[in-house]
Amino acid sequence: MSTTTIRTFADAQTLVKELRENPNNIEKRQLARTACSTESWPLLCDARYPDFLADCVNLHGEEEVGANGLPAWVLSAWEISISLQASNASVPPFITSPLNINALLTLRDIIVRKLMPSMASLGVAGRVRFKPDSPDAASCISAATGLLFALSHSLKVHPDLSFLARLRQSGAVEVCTLCWLYTSDLATRVTASISLESLLEPHSQKQQQQSSSSSAFDFSSPPMQHVLRRVVDAAPNASTIVHRCISMLSDGLEKGKMTDGHKLVELCLVQWMTDESCKDSLGRFFVTERQSSGSGDGKNVAEVVVAVVADALAQAEVTGVNWEIVDMGGAVLISLSNVAPLPMGMLIEYIERLEIVQLAANIYTLGPEEGHAQAWSNLVDLLLHCTTCRAPNCHFVRTEAYENALRSKLEQNSLWNNVVHSLLERARTTAGSDGGGSAKAKTIKGQWAVWTQLGKELGLVYKPPPASAPVSTLRGDIDGCWFAECDRHGKVDEETEGKLLRCSACRRAKYCSASCQQKDWKAVHKTECKAFRAGTSTN
Repeated sequence: MSTTTIRTFADAQTLVKELRENPNNIEKRQLARTACSTESWPLLCDARYPDFLADCVNLHGEEEVGANGLPAWVLSAWEISISLQASNASVPPFITSPLNINALLTLRDIIVRKLMPSMASLGVAGRVRFKPDSPDAASCISAATGLLFALSHSLKVHPDLSFLARLRQSGAVEVCTLCWLYTSDLATRVTASISLESLLEPHSQKQQQQSSSSSAFDFSSPPMQHVLRRVVDAAPNASTIVHRCISMLSDGLEKGKMTDGHKLVELCLVQWMTDESCKDSLGRFFVTERQSSGSGDGKNVAEVVVAVVADALAQAEVTGVNWEIVDMGGAVLISLSNVAPLPMGMLIEYIERLEIVQLAANIYTLGPEEGHAQAWSNLVDLLLHCTTCRAPNCHFVRTEAYENALRSKLEQNSLWNNVVHSLLERARTTAGSDGGGSAKAKTIKGQWAVWTQLGKELGLVYKPPPASAPVSTLRGDIDGCWFAECDRHGKVDEETEGKLLRCSACRRAKYCSASCQQKDWKAVHKTECKAFRAGTSTN
């Protein structure tokens, strides 16, 4: 068969027959990979192509090298990942048919029984550890990452907790960790991090059943086994993992380099790795290690996470806040405080150096919807707990240094007082529109209660701000950037016009950057924006 298109069962049968007659023919196997698609997959399954792939893996020697000079498993990994992709994209009724399910079971079994252990013991570990920049190492990483990503997607389409447990024990965690650590390609690294996060995530049986109730796979599974320890074992040392996390989070701060979805995956991965049960093996390194070079120069994980959250909040008036990123960032900070050798010292650092009180205030002022930024509500709850707890056996117990640090930040620029006022105004507005019985109203009341109590425990007293004087005049049309201190204020030229973006609320004010927008919002535009939207002035 010389064509790359399979239209009939006879075409598929001929191709598989030729492959079995000469399984080492690279051209024929390339032809099969090209022909494997969503449309041809049912025919290939019927012709027992998955069985051929499994037989090829079974014939691999532990140190066998293929005709292309790469480990023999590399070719099989490419073939099986393409087959999984074709299966994942199959449409009903074939996707849940016995033919497709049996093909998946065959491929999954050979992966955990033979292919993944081969990759862990020789291919990735041996080549990447000692020659991370060699072309053959890049090919190994590409093949391994592609297979793991296809597997993670396959598990979403056809969940199987028993297989997931076997996969974790087969060396997949170690292989995925090495790919994530050593690839120099951003897209491959993101793919590896998505796969690794999927392997570490403790899927619940209920969630799996809800995600695919029609799957023919068995959902029964042994209890979740902790695999983070093996992430550390796969890397040269824990510091390497931490430095990688700092670098990837720092990459997310570079405009256009990563999507919000990719940033979220990276944060999720860090959150899993700072799990409290790894307190003595990996978690503490996330607290103490700093990046000595690269994009995260001089920073630790907490500092970069705070920068990621602040960047997400800065988009409030531009593209809107991605609350999933904000929430996951808060979850990482809580995890770091739990694994820190000195938890109270960690919280004091959060308050004094990382400005998390200001961040929490910004979040409350922006007013996320019900269920958003829950981790930050938990973080404020933790701050409140530390102002009241005096239990001798509690890691988060009130100290004078903590009191002083927190009081100083809450008093700075009347921060605590302003947030109390903002929450009161939002509560009144919400009560006027829905009677105060909605989930949103209850969320605001809860935030107000905790934030108010936080200040009261430190002796702060709420003072309503004086009524603000009305704006005498609304600004008319302004050339260039509306922020008065910007170099582009009042300018009319092609470069300036190309940078200007309008306020998403009033569609009148124009700014050349998010920074100018934020500064002008605080100085002038916050008041006039409402008037512009209402179509009236306050003359």
